[in-house]
Amino acid sequence: MANNEMNSNGIGDSNKNKQSGAKSSNAVMDVVRNYMEERCANDPILAIKYANPAKSLEKALNFVAHEVQKSGLTIMDSDSVFSLILHYYDENLEDIPNVNCKIAVAKELTDTERAEAKEQAMVQYKEEQLRELRRQNQPKATAPKHTATAPKAGEEINVQPNLFGDDF
Repeated sequence: MANNEMNSNGIGDSNKNKQSGAKSSNAVMDVVRNYMEERCANDPILAIKYANPAKSLEKALNFVAHEVQKSGLTIMDSDSVFSLILHYYDENLEDIPNVNCKIAVAKELTDTERAEAKEQAMVQYKEEQLRELRRQNQPKATAPKHTATAPKAGEEINVQPNLFGDDF
């Protein structure tokens, strides 16, 4: 993930958007809003807390980002995020400082997209294995060995001295 952005089900730190704190896409807001509305439909006490004008989804997500930052994590699963959001609405929390991060939501793959991704992964795996086999079967390049032969007895040695050794 680039810039430690939150992945599909989590939250991550980012150095982007320094001035205004946590940035959430409309998709994140929609997911959280839908979750809270479903919960409020079954829990009237939570519905009253959710309607509190002093609290907002933006502040709830900033609280989540603050808690994630305190924990040292960069990714958090959706159940943990929703748990923290419920905690935000349940408690009377002091002002939470703005956290500079980007929040994102995972996209659930359809069966077709999942099958295509699996097929692409298989093709990539086969290509990598084939490259590795070809690399292993290539003859190893060996440097020609310089062999020095001693002059035979009685032959004159006609060698010029080399200051750099025998390799040059």
